[in-house]
Amino acid sequence: MRRVLPALLLFFGLALAGGLDLGIYSIVSGGGFSGHLGFYVEGNPLAARGSLIFGEGGGLMAGLDLLYRPFGNALLEPYLGAGAQTLIARQQSVGGLQMAVGEESYAVGTLGLALRLPKFRPFAEFSYCYGASPYAKAGLGFVWWW
Repeated sequence: MRRVLPALLLFFGLALAGGLDLGIYSIVSGGGFSGHLGFYVEGNPLAARGSLIFGEGGGLMAGLDLLYRPFGNALLEPYLGAGAQTLIARQQSVGGLQMAVGEESYAVGTLGLALRLPKFRPFAEFSYCYGASPYAKAGLGFVWWW
């Protein structure tokens, strides 16, 4: 029990510190739109974000980012992020999704600005995805705390 208790405390602490992350992006190089749905775990000065990304890479991708927030609790806080994305399923031309786990992977660099409100944090960000076919995206989104 003594080994399990710290892991349980860490898990429930992260769950309480987290929030729901939603966003929509415009693919700057190449055109098109994408959106993401994920979780956000608050930390100071580091935060983590994981998401399912729809529309990028021609299908469904999974991503994980680590965000550095140098001015922690400011009302208007800039942040830098680094992360990775990988393809899970590719959209076929006829319809439906075809499993394509790991066929394409990208390193992601992010620069953003968030407005810190009590239960809601809107943000605007620009990301560059470097990989097999590099692209840039700009978007808006928000984190909602539960």
